[in-house]
Amino acid sequence: MNNNYGLVYPSQDEFYNVDVTNNNFSKLADSIDMIKAGTSKSAVIVSAHNSVNPLRANADYICGTGDCLSVFTKALEKVNEGGEILFLDGDYYLKERFYINKSITLRGMGGSHTRINKHTDSTDSVLFNLSKNIKVQDIGFYSHECATDSHGIYVGCNEAVIDSCRFKMTQVLRADVYTNIYLSNLGGHIRISNCVFDKYNDERYNIYADGRWDGVIYANYCINSSSGRIMDVRVNLHTPESYDEISFGIQKSKIYVNGVLKG
Repeated sequence: MNNNYGLVYPSQDEFYNVDVTNNNFSKLADSIDMIKAGTSKSAVIVSAHNSVNPLRANADYICGTGDCLSVFTKALEKVNEGGEILFLDGDYYLKERFYINKSITLRGMGGSHTRINKHTDSTDSVLFNLSKNIKVQDIGFYSHECATDSHGIYVGCNEAVIDSCRFKMTQVLRADVYTNIYLSNLGGHIRISNCVFDKYNDERYNIYADGRWDGVIYANYCINSSSGRIMDVRVNLHTPESYDEISFGIQKSKIYVNGVLKG
């Protein structure tokens, strides 16, 4: 029973009661506002401060030139499980990692066009922290020139897809720390495909895995930031089982198990 949705009908003797009518109109307007605002959406659009995409006019949220974490968090709260956050072209900045705790898709406009930048004031070691089964697609992850220990994406869930993203490494010396994609010791199933790893000619790994993982790592490539020449996609796995259970292909790569080259 809907109880007339809180509306009050004038009695037969009143015919017309302006107070009752105005109150009813007010309740209807409040209800319409609630429906328009919505508690959640299947698709949320986020715009950068310098986005030129026409969808900017319809964006749910627009980031400024500073830290975008609060805007990202609002977008995450708004989107339904199974939905999508679309990041338009432009530059976004993070001082702290963005924890994604819903099974959703995070999609950009291409790894060179949607750029998630590590803010120059950031001391965090991660940009995106995946803590549920998530797909990240067509987004670029860029670290500033003073970065010493950063991961573009930290996979803290047991299933994830990272597809067609771009990772830009800076010229730093801590090869033992900084990697583009870090797979946690939780283990699980991973697909990393069609990604571009852009770095200087150093020995850092592009993908580092703790724990036991299976899945596919294929069709990725690494380029030298200065010369543009192709380098090996370097992957370091924690267990021999991961080496046996992950399929590699269609890429120039070097695969290590605990730092020992396997193939």
